Amino acid sequence: WTSYADKADWIFCLVRTDKTNKYQGISFLLFDMMTPGVTTKPIKLISGNSPFCETFFDNVVVPKTQIVGELNRGWDVAKYLLGHEREMISGAGGGDRLNAIGAVVARNGLEDPILRAELAQFDVDALAYACMGEKFLDEAKVGRGHPAQPNMIKYVGTELNKRRHELLMAAGGATALEWDSERTNGGSPSRSWLRTKANSIEGGTSEVMLNVVAKRILELPGA
Repeated sequence: WTSYADKADWIFCLVRTDKTNKYQGISFLLFDMMTPGVTTKPIKLISGNSPFCETFFDNVVVPKTQIVGELNRGWDVAKYLLGHEREMISGAGGGDRLNAIGAVVARNGLEDPILRAELAQFDVDALAYACMGEKFLDEAKVGRGHPAQPNMIKYVGTELNKRRHELLMAAGGATALEWDSERTNGGSPSRSWLRTKANSIEGGTSEVMLNVVAKRILELPGA
C-alpha cells in the first residue's frame, strides 16, 4: 500500500536500473503524481477508514534528473528513510498516550484484579520503553547509535501500542465495542483498536524486525 497516495503531490519508487547487480542495482526515483499514467485507488480498512491506496504506474515516463542520490545506490537512501519511518511508527507505543488508560480505569471504576494487574504491567513496560528510547537518542547524539536500533524500537513500540488498545477495549467493556454512537465518539475505541493491527505490518513487519535484531544486534547465526 501507499499511505495517503490520493492526497500526495509526489511519490518515490525504488526502481531496478541495473539487472546485473542484485543489491546495488536499485535507484531512488521521484514521481510527480500528476504524471500521465500514475493513478491511485483508496483501500478501505477494517477500521472503516481509507488512509492507504493502491498506486498504479501505466507506461509512466519520468526524467532521470529526478533520481535522488547516486544511480544504482537507491537502497542506501531507502534504508535511511526506513530508519526514520520505523522510529516514527514506534512512537505510538508510549508517551502521554498512557494517560488514556488511566482515564478509562478512573471512569469505569475497574474492579477486575487481573485486568488491573495487566494495566500496571503495561505501565511498567511503557516506562521501560521510554527509557530505552532516551538511551538510544543519547547514543545517537554522540555517534554511538547502532544502525539496527530503529528496528528494535519499532518492534517494541508497535507491539506495545497494540497491547495498549487491547487493554483499552477490555477496560471499556461492551461500550467500547459500539461502532457508531455518541458516547464512543463514533466508535473511536474500536476503530483505533482495529487500526493498530497495521502497526506491526507497516514500515516492516514485526517478524522482519526480529530477524534484523537477531542478526545485526544479537549477531545470532542464520538458519
